[in-house]
Amino acid sequence: MRRRKVSANELREAREALESRYVLRDYTVDAGPKMLRITGPVLGKENVANAAKRASSSRNASAESLHGRDGLAPSPESASAQVPLWSELWPCSRAMSAYFGHCVRMRSVDTTEFNCGLGTAALGAAAKGARVRLMDANPDAVRFARYNALQNGFSHITPKLFDWKTDRIDGFVGSLIFADVLHSAENFEHVFRMLNDNLSPGRTAFLAEPGRAVAATFLEELRDTDYRIRLDMERVEDPDTETYYLVSVLRIKKER
Repeated sequence: MRRRKVSANELREAREALESRYVLRDYTVDAGPKMLRITGPVLGKENVANAAKRASSSRNASAESLHGRDGLAPSPESASAQVPLWSELWPCSRAMSAYFGHCVRMRSVDTTEFNCGLGTAALGAAAKGARVRLMDANPDAVRFARYNALQNGFSHITPKLFDWKTDRIDGFVGSLIFADVLHSAENFEHVFRMLNDNLSPGRTAFLAEPGRAVAATFLEELRDTDYRIRLDMERVEDPDTETYYLVSVLRIKKER
């Protein structure tokens, strides 16, 4: 689809609509040939610095359930149970965006990210020329993903509401993107179903996982399938601290 130029007025109006509901925070994310501009909400009563301290405390308290390697810290848990998962710029999303930018040829590839949150991972694929669809069950996530697509010049990307628990896509859609969706065992069946029903034969699903203990069962089950699996690692830095996170990126290819 041919892109149209995003006007300054359109971008300003979209941002003002978000600002009417949230305090905003802007990030810069490495996507290889392009540095993405990603905007997310600042949620909760405490400021970002205190949220970072809470995340560090949570990491230390749950260290036995996460992995670190070569001195690298594991991925942080959500700073608060009251903060929705879609609203955070997770290490997996940044790692996936950088991975597309530096390691994968994506030009003209059709790909869909499920539970896209702010849209960071799939916009990294779009920066490499992929034809991207962004989907999330939360209306505010869709709004932020749309704004992030616009501010990076991807006017042709229109995120859609999609709840993988209840909604279904008929047939194959190309490649799939899953960034940190294995935090709950309840999600395993949805990932396996989409690999079976929606990953096009000959195409690859990209799954980023930060070493959560709960994901081990999924990975064991994945090894028993006929998919061809490749494991790479991506290192990303926390935007608030000097901490680095090591993220596993699985390339899951359906042969036929």
